[in-house]
Amino acid sequence: MQAEFTAHIKQMGLFNSQVSVLVAVSTGADSMALLNLLAQLPSALRPRLNVVHVNHQLRETSVKEAAFLTTYCQQHDWPLFQTKWPLVAHPQHGTEAAARQFRYQYFAQVLQQQGISYLVTAHHADDQLETMLMRLARGGNLQQLTAIAPVRQFHSGQLVRPLLPFTRQQLRRYVATKKIPFFEDQTNQDVRLTRNRIRHEVVPVLKALNPLAAQHAVNYAAQLQRVLAVNDSQLDHALTQIGTFTAIGYQGDLTLWHQLSGDKQRLVLERLLTRVLVEKGVAVKAQQITAVLQLLNSQRAQSQLDLTAGWQARKTYQKFTIGPALAPPQPVKYTLTSGTTCQVQQWQISLAPAAMAMKAGEQLDVWLAPEELPLQIRHRQPGDRLKIRAGHQKVKRILSDQKIPQQQRDQLWVIATQQNLVLWLLGLKKSQLFKPQQTDKIHYRLTIKKT
Repeated sequence: MQAEFTAHIKQMGLFNSQVSVLVAVSTGADSMALLNLLAQLPSALRPRLNVVHVNHQLRETSVKEAAFLTTYCQQHDWPLFQTKWPLVAHPQHGTEAAARQFRYQYFAQVLQQQGISYLVTAHHADDQLETMLMRLARGGNLQQLTAIAPVRQFHSGQLVRPLLPFTRQQLRRYVATKKIPFFEDQTNQDVRLTRNRIRHEVVPVLKALNPLAAQHAVNYAAQLQRVLAVNDSQLDHALTQIGTFTAIGYQGDLTLWHQLSGDKQRLVLERLLTRVLVEKGVAVKAQQITAVLQLLNSQRAQSQLDLTAGWQARKTYQKFTIGPALAPPQPVKYTLTSGTTCQVQQWQISLAPAAMAMKAGEQLDVWLAPEELPLQIRHRQPGDRLKIRAGHQKVKRILSDQKIPQQQRDQLWVIATQQNLVLWLLGLKKSQLFKPQQTDKIHYRLTIKKT
């Protein structure tokens, strides 16, 4: 087996005598085989070995395993990094997943602190088969069936699984032949755990049908990884053609989006959500993908859909966005009385009797009764209407006619009377008032200057 392993390491092209690796060792047969196979590589391919171990404190033998590994590494002059998973951190449920999370967090910490490039684990062909079967049973997307990748990015370095071409049986035979000591994890016999049940009840049936079932799983996974890599490249190209990735998401052109076929739309969207959300640790369900597709292809000019973890899909006329949810504007309101000036963002707004108003900036003559004052400067509200010569016009209609995006609409400012009659939609339109016949109204002049 050593010759096959050496040839595989040479083909991977990652290791040499100048490279440092961190080998995850549980003291089980698989990881002890990995450690010794790496140690027996020819000097030109043999990396500098560092060992990492986590005592999960889940078994009575955990202390013995840690003590054994300490002595073993001292005998071979290998640096050993180890820690314990505190008992107080053990959850009542989901222990296996929590243990894995703690373990890999510690691996990442050691990699970064020691400046090591590669984390090496002992996953093998049977692990690949078991993982694929688990994911088939649970359901999900095609990407998940790639199961265990031989090499992938891991925090500041890379995670490498050089034993994937080899079976559990080959590794057991190797440790037996070389008389390599190891500890048996009795929890691996507990068929109440999904992986163990698949290992002991499903895999033997498949291997009875074909002894090479595990190697075939590795081959299928490798083929699928290559196909998906090419597919992802094509989908990434499509995404650059129809839109742009931003610092916080993605904005696309709906005209170009609609030129894609229905099947390609779904694949492009799945890739987009993977890059924007999934790679940030935000899970996306199949139902959400369908809902976003319906949103983008609907006849509505503007709409939005809440996804998860504070993310949204938004459609605004011929643009669409995948990004963080927009915070609603704070209910800020300013008041404006006669003879005063108010600064609102880039606008300096003043109200004065017409005879006293300075001729500067954009102006609007208004006739106001005492009960209409003070004027209010606020964000638009549902039902707002602008006074025009022919009566009133809904502010919502004005914004729709001018194709103002929804997120901008909620940020717009209006100047309105106490009765909520809108006199001025700042930056867009002002009312068309005429001089009233009533004598109880005073002639004022609104003046707005950009500062």
